[in-house]
Amino acid sequence: MSLATAMRFYEAYNRHDASLLDGVLAPEYVGNVNGRVITGPEAAIGFVSAFLAAFPDLQYVVEDTVVQGDKVVARWTATATQRGAFAGIAPTDKAVTMTGITIFQTAGDQIVALWNTWDVAGLVGQLQAA
Repeated sequence: MSLATAMRFYEAYNRHDASLLDGVLAPEYVGNVNGRVITGPEAAIGFVSAFLAAFPDLQYVVEDTVVQGDKVVARWTATATQRGAFAGIAPTDKAVTMTGITIFQTAGDQIVALWNTWDVAGLVGQLQAA
């Protein structure tokens, strides 16, 4: 169940609907995204909604997964077009590619924690390139 639960996280992004995370994220959910701590499902859904506002056509492709006990590791690539502000950068309409690794901790059919590291500097570089 843990792999299917983790993949529901990407489904919310790929369907461009952060509300799909409602019920997927446990009440005690804590996300760690490049050193930023996001506590609780409501905060996480807000974070995802803001990201989707900047990149409304975002699509994740999970390249590899490893499942061990209640943890799922996913290596992914995402593509998108910047249509809204991100990190102080006005919309550029540029197509970008992002890569990262996420570790999910699950309990039953919910995600209780995640640790996500992705190449923000690479994304910003793509957005600022001439």
